Amino acid sequence: MSDRRLTREQMQVADLNKPDTGLIEIMISLFRQGQKAHHEKFPEMFGPAEDDAAITSYLSGFFKPRNPLRKRSKFAKGWFVDGALSGYLLFQLYQTSNVFYGKARWTCFVEDIVIDEAARGKGGASALMGSLLAGIEQLDECAISGTVWNGNDASVALFEKHGFRPLSQSFCRVLK
Repeated sequence: MSDRRLTREQMQVADLNKPDTGLIEIMISLFRQGQKAHHEKFPEMFGPAEDDAAITSYLSGFFKPRNPLRKRSKFAKGWFVDGALSGYLLFQLYQTSNVFYGKARWTCFVEDIVIDEAARGKGGASALMGSLLAGIEQLDECAISGTVWNGNDASVALFEKHGFRPLSQSFCRVLK
C-alpha cells in the first residue's frame, strides 16, 4: 500500500457476521502482526504465535451465530481497503445487572484491534472504533472498556482520541 491518502470510497468498515475461511486466514496473518510484540514481551500470557488451530478457534468465536435469547455475544468488524480486509476489531457485548451496585446496563469490551502493518496510520483503527461507538450509542446505556498492554502507545492514543480515559490499572501474575 502506498503512502497516498485513502479516499472514503477506498475504505469501508463492515460487520463480519459469517465464518469465511478466506477472511479467517487473513485475520490469522493480521493477528500475528498485531500480537507479535505482546507474545515477545509477555510470553507467559499468550499461547504460541504459531498455533493456527488455537488462533482459528479464538477468531471463529467472534463469528458464531447469534442467539437472540442470550445476553452475551462476541462480534467482529472489518476494515476493508479497496475490498481487501486490512484490519479488524473484536468485541464482546453483554447485559448485566451486577455492575458495582449500579443498575443493569450493557457492557462492551474491546477485545482486539489490529491493522495491517502496511496500512497503519491511514485511519483504519479510528474508523473501526468510530463504527463500534456509533453502534453502541443505539443502546440505552453502555460502559465500554478495553485493555491496553504496557508499551502500546498507539492503542492508548486511539482510546484517548475517542474519549476513553483510564480508570484503573490491571495487575497480573501467572502461576505455573
